[in-house]
Amino acid sequence: MNLLKKIQSRRPEYTAPISVQPDKAANIAIHAGTQLVLTAALLAALVHPALATDLSYRLLSPSFGGTDAQPYTYAQYEYAQKQAAKTAKAQAIAQAQAALNSSAASSPSQGFANSIIAQLTSLVARNVALQIANATPGQAGTIAANGASITYVNADGQLNVSITTDAGTTSFSVPSIN
Repeated sequence: MNLLKKIQSRRPEYTAPISVQPDKAANIAIHAGTQLVLTAALLAALVHPALATDLSYRLLSPSFGGTDAQPYTYAQYEYAQKQAAKTAKAQAIAQAQAALNSSAASSPSQGFANSIIAQLTSLVARNVALQIANATPGQAGTIAANGASITYVNADGQLNVSITTDAGTTSFSVPSIN
């Protein structure tokens, strides 16, 4: 029982709130200030003409009639990059496989023979190039070797050369040195 009395004695007593009546003078001042602000805002609106523009919205997505092609251009770019990467990877794999097959079948003596053949081919190509480059004005000729045909004509100060292989024809002209 003593404990209950101690708890009740510590509890604060309830007091009613004090109501304060605002005086009329303060209400009138607030009301007059509000009216003044509203009047000033109305005058400002009347003095300056209202500036407005038309609201417009431009559709960007071509799916909805828009004209912004940038996302589709970027998508095409990404697709082209992916295709180029796939093609390059496939070519690298094919070249590696071809190199592996050619080097696996060759022996040291075959490598030596291939080197001699490459050097002789280089010397023949050099002699052919010198013969074409040193052609005198009016001279023409055709050289054929290993399925390739080289035709040259030195005329009017120009050396015209046409090289035809199984892959196609390449033609070019250079000024004649003779």
